[in-house]
Amino acid sequence: MTTQSNHSLTTFPVPRRHHDGPDTAGTTARLVALHDQLARTDLRPGIVVDAAFGELVELCCHPPVGCTEQVLERVAGHADALRSLAATGEGRMEAYWSDRITAAPDPVAELRRFPYLGNYHDLVRLELAALTAAGVPAPRRVAVLGSGPLPLTGLVLAERHGAEVLHVDRDGTAAAAGDAVAEAVGIPARSLVADLAEPLPRTVVAELGRADVVVVGALVGDDARAKGVITARLAAAAPHAVQLVRSAAGLRTLLYPAVAAADLPALEVLLEVHPRTDVVNSVLVARPRS
Repeated sequence: MTTQSNHSLTTFPVPRRHHDGPDTAGTTARLVALHDQLARTDLRPGIVVDAAFGELVELCCHPPVGCTEQVLERVAGHADALRSLAATGEGRMEAYWSDRITAAPDPVAELRRFPYLGNYHDLVRLELAALTAAGVPAPRRVAVLGSGPLPLTGLVLAERHGAEVLHVDRDGTAAAAGDAVAEAVGIPARSLVADLAEPLPRTVVAELGRADVVVVGALVGDDARAKGVITARLAAAAPHAVQLVRSAAGLRTLLYPAVAAADLPALEVLLEVHPRTDVVNSVLVARPRS
């Protein structure tokens, strides 16, 4: 997930002051109010839902200076529910735009109207730069796990960076929608349906074994423990592939689960990147342990 405005990318943390003043109370109150507002809706795209999610993401990405730890303590009771609302809302937004793009007379033009498209380009550039910083060559074959009905990471990698892309999702309907978008906009990509929480079929293992890089989506695995199990399974299936494991930091953990190097015992983490921009996800660059 990304917010709509674009800023320069950086991996350097900004010094923070720690206090428990009006900013903490105000931010906490607004997060709880947004939770309550979204919980009363069906989370389908519309003026009210879009505005609420936009404010939620903006607040999580750019909170007042110095109040993050205190806010996280105060909203701990709402954290799981906020992540669930964000995940459901993201899925419904992607399904809405997938249908809209494939039904449009000009699917490419409609894709360009997607308000977060530019930020997916930023996210992909960030991850490719992280690979370079870790000494990993630009990937030729990429598997994107948790691709969903609007698989923009894979489409950007294929169109702008010349990668051969395989989309993997546990939801057959989402995978089919993603295929329809790829076909409609004329970007080559393939998809497989597989639940990474279960033992992988041989056909899926064979496909993953061809990848140079495996992108583990932020919503693949409900928590750090699940991500540890999944990344270990991927390491066995694709022992030569580098894994890009998406995570979150700070208030962004109210949108996506956080994962740390210690949660990935099957992997050697080479680099962690925590952007302070409108790119929501952190990323861990890791390779299977020998």
